[in-house]
Amino acid sequence: MQVVEKTRHISVNLTGEGAEKIAALVKERFPDTVLLNDEDEVVVWKSSSLAREIKAKTTPGKLVRAYRERAGMTLVELANAIGTKYPNLSAIENDRRVVGLAMARKLGEVLTVDYRKFIE
Repeated sequence: MQVVEKTRHISVNLTGEGAEKIAALVKERFPDTVLLNDEDEVVVWKSSSLAREIKAKTTPGKLVRAYRERAGMTLVELANAIGTKYPNLSAIENDRRVVGLAMARKLGEVLTVDYRKFIE
């Protein structure tokens, strides 16, 4: 099974004499290219059971922690950057406190992510 994520896709059907040679040239020139045979199954990510399972387990707090870690910030550094105390931020990350609109906007600005990701 192949999972297709948000990327630009070009669909080209290669048939006939020399199709394998053209496919090999494309693969050589663009190594990250995914070439599918007719029998390969393509699954749209959003409708896959794995995507639904991950989304069900994702909480705003887990997202805050993930984006904070991606930014290479500690709890204290992020708390100082958004103007709150680190225990409040810790409570958000551990899902003991909800992310309000104002907090979501501050988090989005500092972590350079759309603030709506943090609002349930």
